[in-house]
Amino acid sequence: RDVRSLRKMVRHFEPNEIVFRALDWSRVSLHVYTDASLGNLVGYKSGSGFLVYVTDGRKSNLVSFSCTKVKRVVKSVFAAELYSVSEGLGYAVILRSFLSEIFGRSPFITVWTDSRQVVDAVGKLSSVPQDKAVMLELREVQEFTQSGVEVCWIPSKMNPADVLTKKGVATDCLLDTLR
Repeated sequence: RDVRSLRKMVRHFEPNEIVFRALDWSRVSLHVYTDASLGNLVGYKSGSGFLVYVTDGRKSNLVSFSCTKVKRVVKSVFAAELYSVSEGLGYAVILRSFLSEIFGRSPFITVWTDSRQVVDAVGKLSSVPQDKAVMLELREVQEFTQSGVEVCWIPSKMNPADVLTKKGVATDCLLDTLR
């Protein structure tokens, strides 16, 4: 419902209120905001969402977003958040490859999550989750951090992706990024 209400609000914007701002392409980087929910969907399914922004440090443009059901069985909040980080990061890596073909340089990627546990696990090469699928996903994210990717923590209240996965979350944070 929250996503539907957000879509309705966006439809009522004047055409000049959502704009793609001109960026300094020599300073461009990618920011990915991710969030997940455990068992919040019908049938106790888990949800995942991410937003991808192209930014030059002063101005940002939303270039993609996704809000989907996690396709795997998720047994913990950590696993749901990790899958969300991995999904958003995968999209950003493809976009980085595309941008590097155009501009001849590979933009840095910063992934923001409100899960301190994921940030800590990605930073520790020795951490090993019990679930093999989760462990493999963690190793994949850790490999990307060796090549121009950083995974950082952000408070939930400041995470614009929060609105994609949770009921009753204020949409102000996301709407501010679109204006």
